[in-house]
Amino acid sequence: MYVDESGDPGRTTYSSPHYILSGLIVGQHDWNRCLDRLKEYRRLLKATYNLNQRVEIHATELIRINEIESYRLIRKSDRVKILKDYCQQLPIIFDCGKVINICLKKDEFEGEHDFQLIAWRRLIERYDRYLKKVVKDNGIIISDDTDGHRVIQLLRKMRKYNPVASHFTDAPYNAPSDSIIEDIFSRSSHHSYFIQSVDIIAHLLYRREYPKGSLKKFQLERQFEKLEPILLKEASKTDPLGIVRK
Repeated sequence: MYVDESGDPGRTTYSSPHYILSGLIVGQHDWNRCLDRLKEYRRLLKATYNLNQRVEIHATELIRINEIESYRLIRKSDRVKILKDYCQQLPIIFDCGKVINICLKKDEFEGEHDFQLIAWRRLIERYDRYLKKVVKDNGIIISDDTDGHRVIQLLRKMRKYNPVASHFTDAPYNAPSDSIIEDIFSRSSHHSYFIQSVDIIAHLLYRREYPKGSLKKFQLERQFEKLEPILLKEASKTDPLGIVRK
Protein backbone atom coordinates (compact mmCIF):
# COMPACT_ATOMS: atom_id res chain seq x y z
CA MET A 1 0.00 0.00 0.00
CA TYR A 2 1.38 3.37 -1.08
CA VAL A 3 0.40 6.23 1.24
CA ASP A 4 0.38 10.01 1.00
CA GLU A 5 -1.26 12.78 3.01
CA SER A 6 -3.03 16.08 2.52
CA GLY A 7 -2.99 18.77 5.17
CA ASP A 8 -1.06 18.65 8.41
CA PRO A 9 -1.84 16.97 11.75
CA GLY A 10 -1.43 20.14 13.83
CA ARG A 11 -4.13 22.24 15.44
CA THR A 12 -2.92 25.83 15.47
CA THR A 13 -4.00 29.07 13.84
CA TYR A 14 -1.91 28.23 10.78
CA SER A 15 -2.81 24.55 10.50
CA SER A 16 -5.02 23.05 7.82
CA PRO A 17 -8.65 22.32 8.81
CA HIS A 18 -8.17 18.68 7.80
CA TYR A 19 -5.80 15.76 7.85
CA ILE A 20 -6.20 13.21 5.05
CA LEU A 21 -4.41 9.92 4.45
CA SER A 22 -4.95 8.00 1.23
CA GLY A 23 -3.60 4.51 0.65
CA LEU A 24 -3.37 2.83 -2.76
CA ILE A 25 -3.20 -0.97 -2.56
CA VAL A 26 -1.38 -2.66 -5.45
CA GLY A 27 -1.13 -6.46 -5.65
CA GLN A 28 2.36 -7.86 -6.05
CA HIS A 29 1.35 -9.67 -9.25
CA ASP A 30 -0.15 -6.47 -10.70
CA TRP A 31 2.79 -4.21 -9.85
CA ASN A 32 4.78 -4.51 -13.08
CA ARG A 33 1.66 -4.11 -15.22
CA CYS A 34 0.65 -0.97 -13.31
CA LEU A 35 4.14 0.47 -13.61
CA ASP A 36 4.11 -0.10 -17.37
CA ARG A 37 0.76 1.69 -17.60
CA LEU A 38 2.09 4.61 -15.53
CA LYS A 39 5.11 4.90 -17.79
CA GLU A 40 2.91 4.83 -20.88
CA TYR A 41 0.68 7.54 -19.41
CA ARG A 42 3.70 9.72 -18.63
CA ARG A 43 4.84 9.32 -22.25
CA LEU A 44 1.40 10.55 -23.30
CA LEU A 45 1.71 13.61 -21.03
CA LYS A 46 5.10 14.28 -22.57
CA ALA A 47 3.66 14.15 -26.08
CA THR A 48 0.60 16.28 -25.19
CA TYR A 49 1.98 18.88 -22.78
CA ASN A 50 5.76 18.50 -23.20
CA LEU A 51 5.97 17.49 -19.53
CA ASN A 52 9.20 15.60 -19.00
CA GLN A 53 8.71 12.12 -17.57
CA ARG A 54 11.21 12.84 -14.79
CA VAL A 55 9.21 15.85 -13.53
CA GLU A 56 7.18 15.00 -10.45
CA ILE A 57 3.39 15.07 -10.66
CA HIS A 58 2.32 17.11 -7.63
CA ALA A 59 -1.34 18.09 -7.34
CA THR A 60 -0.91 21.26 -5.30
CA GLU A 61 1.82 22.54 -7.61
CA LEU A 62 -0.29 21.88 -10.70
CA ILE A 63 -2.83 24.35 -9.33
CA ARG A 64 -0.44 26.88 -7.82
CA ILE A 65 3.25 26.70 -8.67
CA ASN A 66 5.66 27.11 -5.80
CA GLU A 67 8.71 24.96 -6.47
CA ILE A 68 8.37 22.96 -9.71
CA GLU A 69 9.70 25.38 -12.33
CA SER A 70 8.93 23.05 -15.25
CA TYR A 71 5.22 23.70 -14.66
CA ARG A 72 5.65 27.36 -15.61
CA LEU A 73 5.98 26.31 -19.25
CA ILE A 74 2.43 24.88 -19.14
CA ARG A 75 -0.70 27.05 -19.01
CA LYS A 76 -2.76 26.76 -15.84
CA SER A 77 -5.78 25.48 -17.75
CA ASP A 78 -3.62 22.67 -19.15
CA ARG A 79 -2.15 21.89 -15.73
CA VAL A 80 -5.68 21.47 -14.39
CA LYS A 81 -6.46 19.22 -17.36
CA ILE A 82 -3.50 17.05 -16.38
CA LEU A 83 -4.86 16.78 -12.83
CA LYS A 84 -8.37 15.90 -14.00
CA ASP A 85 -7.21 13.44 -16.65
CA TYR A 86 -4.79 11.74 -14.26
CA CYS A 87 -7.71 11.16 -11.90
CA GLN A 88 -9.77 9.65 -14.72
CA GLN A 89 -6.91 7.33 -15.69
CA LEU A 90 -6.30 5.99 -12.17
CA PRO A 91 -9.15 3.41 -12.19
CA ILE A 92 -7.84 2.18 -15.55
CA ILE A 93 -4.18 2.02 -14.55
CA PHE A 94 -4.98 0.37 -11.20
CA ASP A 95 -8.01 -1.64 -12.32
CA CYS A 96 -7.21 -4.37 -9.77
CA GLY A 97 -6.22 -1.95 -7.02
CA LYS A 98 -8.12 -0.51 -4.07
CA VAL A 99 -7.96 2.86 -2.31
CA ILE A 100 -8.55 3.52 1.40
CA ASN A 101 -9.21 7.12 2.46
CA ILE A 102 -9.11 8.62 5.95
CA CYS A 103 -10.45 12.17 6.20
CA LEU A 104 -10.37 13.86 9.60
CA LYS A 105 -12.01 17.29 9.90
CA LYS A 106 -10.42 18.76 12.97
CA ASP A 107 -13.36 20.93 14.02
CA GLU A 108 -15.44 17.76 14.43
CA PHE A 109 -13.14 16.58 17.25
CA GLU A 110 -13.44 18.12 20.71
CA GLY A 111 -10.34 18.59 22.82
CA GLU A 112 -6.77 17.67 21.96
CA HIS A 113 -6.10 14.87 19.51
CA ASP A 114 -3.09 13.39 17.73
CA PHE A 115 -4.59 13.45 14.26
CA GLN A 116 -1.60 11.80 12.63
CA LEU A 117 -1.77 8.73 14.84
CA ILE A 118 -5.58 8.56 14.68
CA ALA A 119 -5.49 8.59 10.87
CA TRP A 120 -2.65 6.09 10.62
CA ARG A 121 -4.33 3.71 13.08
CA ARG A 122 -7.52 3.77 11.02
CA LEU A 123 -5.58 3.21 7.80
CA ILE A 124 -3.49 0.36 9.20
CA GLU A 125 -6.55 -1.39 10.65
CA ARG A 126 -8.41 -1.35 7.35
CA TYR A 127 -5.40 -2.38 5.30
CA ASP A 128 -4.76 -5.28 7.68
CA ARG A 129 -8.41 -6.33 7.46
CA TYR A 130 -8.26 -6.21 3.63
CA LEU A 131 -5.10 -8.35 3.62
CA LYS A 132 -6.71 -10.94 5.89
CA LYS A 133 -10.12 -11.15 4.23
CA VAL A 134 -9.40 -10.49 0.55
CA VAL A 135 -5.72 -10.96 -0.25
CA LYS A 136 -5.15 -13.69 2.36
CA ASP A 137 -1.48 -12.81 2.43
CA ASN A 138 0.90 -10.33 4.01
CA GLY A 139 1.58 -6.80 2.80
CA ILE A 140 3.92 -3.83 3.23
CA ILE A 141 3.41 -0.07 3.48
CA ILE A 142 5.39 2.45 1.45
CA SER A 143 4.85 6.07 2.45
CA ASP A 144 5.94 9.45 1.25
CA ASP A 145 8.54 10.95 3.58
CA THR A 146 6.77 11.62 6.87
CA ASP A 147 7.38 11.55 10.62
CA GLY A 148 8.32 7.92 10.21
CA HIS A 149 9.49 7.11 13.74
CA ARG A 150 6.13 7.79 15.39
CA VAL A 151 4.19 5.84 12.79
CA ILE A 152 6.65 2.95 12.89
CA GLN A 153 6.24 2.76 16.68
CA LEU A 154 2.46 2.74 16.23
CA LEU A 155 2.60 -0.12 13.73
CA ARG A 156 4.90 -2.14 15.99
CA LYS A 157 2.46 -1.75 18.89
CA MET A 158 -0.56 -2.62 16.71
CA ARG A 159 1.08 -5.89 15.65
CA LYS A 160 0.84 -7.06 19.25
CA TYR A 161 -2.01 -5.10 20.79
CA ASN A 162 -4.76 -3.28 18.94
CA PRO A 163 -7.94 -2.87 21.04
CA VAL A 164 -11.09 -2.72 18.93
CA ALA A 165 -14.63 -1.99 20.13
CA SER A 166 -16.85 -5.05 20.27
CA HIS A 167 -20.43 -5.16 18.95
CA PHE A 168 -21.34 -7.77 21.58
CA THR A 169 -19.69 -6.64 24.84
CA ASP A 170 -18.64 -3.39 26.48
CA ALA A 171 -15.02 -4.51 26.64
CA PRO A 172 -12.80 -4.10 23.57
CA TYR A 173 -11.06 -7.14 22.09
CA ASN A 174 -7.53 -7.43 20.75
CA ALA A 175 -7.25 -7.49 16.93
CA PRO A 176 -3.52 -7.37 16.10
CA SER A 177 -2.61 -5.84 12.74
CA ASP A 178 -0.15 -8.64 12.07
CA SER A 179 -0.58 -9.05 8.30
CA ILE A 180 1.67 -6.03 7.69
CA ILE A 181 5.30 -7.08 7.65
CA GLU A 182 8.39 -4.95 8.29
CA ASP A 183 8.41 -1.29 9.28
CA ILE A 184 6.92 1.36 7.01
CA PHE A 185 9.22 2.13 4.10
CA SER A 186 9.80 5.80 3.21
CA ARG A 187 9.97 6.73 -0.46
CA SER A 188 10.48 10.16 -1.97
CA SER A 189 7.51 11.07 -4.15
CA HIS A 190 9.92 12.54 -6.68
CA HIS A 191 11.17 9.02 -7.45
CA SER A 192 7.88 7.11 -7.37
CA TYR A 193 5.02 7.27 -9.87
CA PHE A 194 2.95 5.29 -7.35
CA ILE A 195 3.36 7.87 -4.56
CA GLN A 196 2.59 10.64 -7.06
CA SER A 197 -0.65 8.82 -7.94
CA VAL A 198 -1.68 8.73 -4.27
CA ASP A 199 -0.87 12.44 -4.00
CA ILE A 200 -3.49 13.07 -6.70
CA ILE A 201 -6.05 10.99 -4.79
CA ALA A 202 -5.48 12.69 -1.43
CA HIS A 203 -5.55 16.16 -2.96
CA LEU A 204 -8.78 15.61 -4.89
CA LEU A 205 -10.44 14.28 -1.73
CA TYR A 206 -9.40 17.53 -0.07
CA ARG A 207 -10.90 19.51 -2.98
CA ARG A 208 -14.12 17.54 -2.63
CA GLU A 209 -14.40 18.22 1.09
CA TYR A 210 -13.33 21.88 0.87
CA PRO A 211 -14.40 23.37 -2.49
CA LYS A 212 -12.70 26.64 -3.32
CA GLY A 213 -14.75 29.28 -5.11
CA SER A 214 -11.95 30.42 -7.40
CA LEU A 215 -11.51 26.85 -8.69
CA LYS A 216 -15.17 25.94 -9.16
CA LYS A 217 -14.97 26.76 -12.86
CA PHE A 218 -12.60 23.78 -13.14
CA GLN A 219 -15.02 21.49 -11.21
CA LEU A 220 -12.17 20.06 -9.16
CA GLU A 221 -14.58 19.28 -6.32
CA ARG A 222 -16.27 16.72 -8.59
CA GLN A 223 -13.18 14.80 -9.67
CA PHE A 224 -12.80 12.47 -6.69
CA GLU A 225 -15.98 10.60 -7.64
CA LYS A 226 -14.19 9.34 -10.77
CA LEU A 227 -12.25 7.06 -8.44
CA GLU A 228 -15.38 5.22 -7.28
CA PRO A 229 -14.54 1.95 -9.13
CA ILE A 230 -11.39 1.44 -7.04
CA LEU A 231 -12.51 2.88 -3.69
CA LEU A 232 -12.64 0.36 -0.84
CA LYS A 233 -16.18 1.22 0.22
CA GLU A 234 -16.11 -1.45 2.92
CA ALA A 235 -13.67 0.74 4.85
CA SER A 236 -16.62 2.70 6.28
CA LYS A 237 -20.20 1.58 6.83
CA THR A 238 -21.44 5.17 7.21
CA ASP A 239 -19.97 6.79 4.08
CA PRO A 240 -21.16 5.85 0.56
CA LEU A 241 -17.61 6.14 -0.80
CA GLY A 242 -16.00 4.35 2.13
CA ILE A 243 -14.30 7.46 3.50
CA VAL A 244 -13.34 6.96 7.15
CA ARG A 245 -14.15 10.13 9.08
CA LYS A 246 -13.87 9.21 12.78
